[in-house]
Amino acid sequence: MSTTRPRLPYGQLKPLILTHLRTYPHLAFTPWELAKVLGRSHGTIRRILLRLAETGEVDQTTQRPARFQHHS
Repeated sequence: MSTTRPRLPYGQLKPLILTHLRTYPHLAFTPWELAKVLGRSHGTIRRILLRLAETGEVDQTTQRPARFQHHS
């Protein structure tokens, strides 16, 4: 029996990430931490977070480990 979740439709993971970051605006998360909470791939989450940081929607608070926080 598989414990993996079904794949989300394209574009549906970004809103989940943003919702979680907005819920906890005072905390910064690693892609791995978000992956555990959301039950999704940390690699995919990392790519989305890096894009969000480039556009200014989230802040990358540290490089190693990479941590991201909702843009206040």
